[in-house]
Amino acid sequence: MKSLIPWRQKENHAVLPWNDDWFDRMWENPFKGLSAPFSKSFSKMLSVDVVEDKNEVTVKAEVPGLTEKDINLSWHDGVLRIRGEKKNEKEEKENGRYYRECSYGSFSRDIRLDDTVDWKKAQAKYKNGVLSVKLPKTESSKKSIQIKVN
Repeated sequence: MKSLIPWRQKENHAVLPWNDDWFDRMWENPFKGLSAPFSKSFSKMLSVDVVEDKNEVTVKAEVPGLTEKDINLSWHDGVLRIRGEKKNEKEEKENGRYYRECSYGSFSRDIRLDDTVDWKKAQAKYKNGVLSVKLPKTESSKKSIQIKVN
C-alpha cells in the first residue's frame, strides 16, 4: 500500500526539474550569486593599509570608481572615519527603446589611531582609485624616552 505522504530522498542533492524540492529551493533566494557593486560586501572589499613611522602615520585605502566628491573624511576622538557614497544612473533612449539602470551604495570604515597624531595637519590625496591620508605625529610623540629598570 502506498503512503499519502510523498517520500523524498535527502541524501541525493542532484537538482532535477521534476523533483518536489526543486521548486522550493528555487525561491529560497532567487538572487543568490547576484550582487550589486555596492552591496554590503563592498565594505569588506575596502582594503586599508596603515603604516606608521617615526614622523607620521599613513593610511591608504582602495576606493576605485569614486571621485574626490564621493569621499568624506572625518576625525573624532582618535578615530579616522572614511566614508563614501556612489550613485550611478544610466539612461538610454534610442529607436523607441528605453533603458534605465541605477545603482547606489555607500561604505564606512573607522580606523582608531592614538593621540600622537596631529590631525589638524592631515593631508589627503586621491589618485587612481587610492586614497592616501598622511597624519603627522605631534612633536612630543617623536621623542623617545629611556626608562631604567631597577
